[in-house]
Amino acid sequence: MNRLARRILIMAAGLAGNLAFGQATIFWNSEANKFNLTSAGQAMDGGFRFELGVFDDGFVPSPGNVADWAAHWTAAQRRPYDAANKLFSGSHIPPDNNTPFAVNAPAYVWGFRGDGVINEWILFRAVSWTWPDASSFPYFEEWFAKDATAIVGEINSTGNPFLMKSAAVANAAPPATTWDQWRAEFLDNEPLDGPGDDPDHDGTPNLLEFVFGSPPRSANPPTATPVALVSGHLEITIPRRIDRRTNLVVEVSGDLANWFSGPPHTAVLTDSPAALVVRDLTPFDAAHPRRFMRLRAAPPGP
Repeated sequence: MNRLARRILIMAAGLAGNLAFGQATIFWNSEANKFNLTSAGQAMDGGFRFELGVFDDGFVPSPGNVADWAAHWTAAQRRPYDAANKLFSGSHIPPDNNTPFAVNAPAYVWGFRGDGVINEWILFRAVSWTWPDASSFPYFEEWFAKDATAIVGEINSTGNPFLMKSAAVANAAPPATTWDQWRAEFLDNEPLDGPGDDPDHDGTPNLLEFVFGSPPRSANPPTATPVALVSGHLEITIPRRIDRRTNLVVEVSGDLANWFSGPPHTAVLTDSPAALVVRDLTPFDAAHPRRFMRLRAAPPGP
């Protein structure tokens, strides 16, 4: 269907279904089957997420303030990257113009993959991308990546040799991914979608797949959680995705029957977005010849 025909159909649907109230629709997408790359020149994969949204009034994102972006960002809609068809695509009907979605607010698309201390980000917009009046007469906006200018990363309007290329961003967290978002994106139509379920039968329950960033539907080796003996005490390091925070508790035991956490049993040495490091405060010695550590996780509250 060509663009003119699509406009006619959308307008007709808007007029038929929304005569009493206005309705603006934003179609935001990239062209299919164009090369989209990471900073290392690798193809973007299904770990990328794209969000349509705005920043707080007065905040202007730049390469120099990436650490502040997430705190000022509000997403209107989120879409996973379709690695098979090499695109993202969404359609959003703004329900209102409540803060920060004021009429004419600059709109952006933020693509990201939060793997750890180093992330892959791309942020772009066109001058014409301003937030619509949600109560206006039915109409729609089409926002294509090829028409945008990148603030971080690169956009080639021709799509050659690539359309989008993300940039490596250090020590800055992207928008958080909630457990519910992850479950909807990675476990859609999967009956074993609970935190303790293990649909791929690899021994790692869904909630830990969420924490570690491993795929829940294809079996993988267990994620390494190194345990070291430091100054006579066991220490465990739990890696985690920088964009997927959850409640992690490390417990210790001397007999595998009674488990304890928190002072005076454990001490958190590092609690960073990319890793949790916990020490067992009971020494591993002749008086305590058996020491064990385990991880418990729970989805964060609302």
